[in-house]
Amino acid sequence: MKKLLHRLKLCIAQVPQNDTPFWRNVTCGLRLAATAAAVLGILGIPTGLGVGFDLAVGLSLHFLLFALATKAVAVLFSLLCLPIPRVCAAGFTVAAALTYYVFASAQSGILFSFVMAALFSLSGTAAGLLYAFFRAAEIRRSRKAALLLLLLAAASLLLFLPDSSPPALPADNFTGGADAALNPANPGPYRFSYFTYGSGTDKHRPEFGKDVTLISRTVDGSAYIADWPRLRTLFWGFDEKALPLNGRVWLPEGEGPFPLFLIVHGNHTMEEFSDTGYAYLGELLAGRGFITVSVDQNFLNYSSWSGIPDENMKLRAWHLIHHLLQIEEFHQSEGNPFFGKVDWNNVAVAGHSRGGQAAAMAADYQKWFADDSTLARFASFHIKAVAALAPTDSAVDGKKAFLRDIYYLVLHGSQDGDVNSFSGDRQYRRVTFSRGSECFKASLYIVGANHSQFNTAWGRLDSSLPKGLLLNQKQTIPPAAQQEIAKIYLAAFLETVLHGRQEYLPLFRDWRYGGKWLPQARYLSHFTGSDYLPLLVFHSNAGKTDFTGGVTATAEGTSYFEVETVLDRRGNSRGRDGVVLAWEDKACYTVSLPETYCRQHLPGTPAVLSFSLATLGLDRSGDKRGDSTPQIDVEIKAGAAVRLPLDSFLPVPPPVYTQYCKISLLDPYFRNGKYKAATEPIFQSFDLPLDTFARLDSDFNPADISQITLHFSGGPGKIMLDGMGFYCSESR
Repeated sequence: MKKLLHRLKLCIAQVPQNDTPFWRNVTCGLRLAATAAAVLGILGIPTGLGVGFDLAVGLSLHFLLFALATKAVAVLFSLLCLPIPRVCAAGFTVAAALTYYVFASAQSGILFSFVMAALFSLSGTAAGLLYAFFRAAEIRRSRKAALLLLLLAAASLLLFLPDSSPPALPADNFTGGADAALNPANPGPYRFSYFTYGSGTDKHRPEFGKDVTLISRTVDGSAYIADWPRLRTLFWGFDEKALPLNGRVWLPEGEGPFPLFLIVHGNHTMEEFSDTGYAYLGELLAGRGFITVSVDQNFLNYSSWSGIPDENMKLRAWHLIHHLLQIEEFHQSEGNPFFGKVDWNNVAVAGHSRGGQAAAMAADYQKWFADDSTLARFASFHIKAVAALAPTDSAVDGKKAFLRDIYYLVLHGSQDGDVNSFSGDRQYRRVTFSRGSECFKASLYIVGANHSQFNTAWGRLDSSLPKGLLLNQKQTIPPAAQQEIAKIYLAAFLETVLHGRQEYLPLFRDWRYGGKWLPQARYLSHFTGSDYLPLLVFHSNAGKTDFTGGVTATAEGTSYFEVETVLDRRGNSRGRDGVVLAWEDKACYTVSLPETYCRQHLPGTPAVLSFSLATLGLDRSGDKRGDSTPQIDVEIKAGAAVRLPLDSFLPVPPPVYTQYCKISLLDPYFRNGKYKAATEPIFQSFDLPLDTFARLDSDFNPADISQITLHFSGGPGKIMLDGMGFYCSESR
């Protein structure tokens, strides 16, 4: 033991023997790189006590731990008798390890975290070498001046190099449609008041504490929370048995009753409050006659220090339902602003991110809460409509929400760096209607929209630091534009569903109806009405040529013709199937109907042929931004055969590719950490009025449709068709 201790003391004493002043100066650059990584890590895990506090405490710990870790690694190098500048090498090792840990903790993926660790450490080394060079007394001043001039010249040249960052995606330049005066984002005729309801004891926000307008009850969520850490209780001042019902309310003035609309935020950092971020919607919608409530669920969000409550999605839906029950209590009690003001026949709920899934779960609540006695009164409620902004769609207890005869709207953006796959499309698929229902479902895919900008409190970054620092924002539309889109679509949705204003319905069938209202961007819209009558329904485990009612389909000239499951960026099912058609030059896809099909299987004369398709990249795993948009003609034989280009109804959209990392060379590594493929199928609905075909030939009779052919040219090309059907004149 004495020999070992002597050997250890000797190694410790020999640690700095190779670290000349030059290498000690290089180590300064490595300390700088490690500190930069530490700052990014600290800012990504806020305590809620302020940035100044976080940085002061975090950096103090960093400097101490960095020094200790560097010393320990240097001793190890000395024990191994490595003939290197050991302190400097240890600084490089610790800086790389720290950077890797910071990025890996942000779910950046192993490979990308290694790349960033190398970049930070090498950059720190380069900075240290420059510092050492200029500090070296033996190097002539003339050489230092020459190097400085060289660096300045190189920096100046960078200003004239072509911009290698990705270009902003082109917008669909369309300004037609309805008159600008009809814009649903215009202020409405109602004056409104703003107030809050809450526990009255909130530690952080006086609007839910001493300045609250209405005192609400608390709810016991312990049935859904197995672990509520003491740190969470310390921060909020309550535990899982006393969850508050806090809400921000924008109430129209007047006798009422008014439709009720609740919107709930998603999972953001708990210490950065999210419920303030929908005031822009609350003010607009209250002015148009909707009682609007922004629901506070910040205490159910994630914290780097206390985690996130378990059964989180179920808990969010359960808590949202309790808000509706609380508002009903207010509505029935004299002496508060809600008294007699709520139209309970017209209730809509919406959510952003996890809140979007919670809204759908609340509308299908019996699937999870049938035995919950605290929600027994909710059986008399009816949620008429659900809207979602970039929602999640995870299974809860192995089940997902299925909405029946409920209006549904979902908005999603191509630059979403959080819910990066179009998850709301799965919920769209699970919305069904009874015959005779007047409901519809609609989606809008916004090229350039991201996740966070739907909420004004979330900033522009969809990922916390450090990963968020590298998110591509050049292709992201401005926050004001994204929020304007949300205002237009949510206001039009509520006006249509809760006020019965049918003049807004065309917006959901074709986004160009709002061409004079919408910001310049690229849009893909999908619509299905309750009166849609399917002709083709694809199933990956069924055939591709034979369908119900004697309908058949054939393809000619295709290089690929198969029914496949629609996959998201990660290769997971999106809950629907479609037929994939690929061709090199020209091809066609023909659907043949029995002579008596329309008369026997449809309730009336076909008025509109409707289908949806997505243009696919030729290589799903790669980034083929040069993929051409296919040219498609539609030929319908109904007594006479009439052929028209599909573009004459609505332009065929090109594939939508997303570059997530602002450094294009790093994007494949960046995506492999979370985002996977650069593209996924995004469907655009096409509604083709059959009277347009009839006007071109008097012998064309929609009641006698016997054949529908899609002619493809401009190859090579590849599309996915996920269904085809009719709207009939009598049922419209």
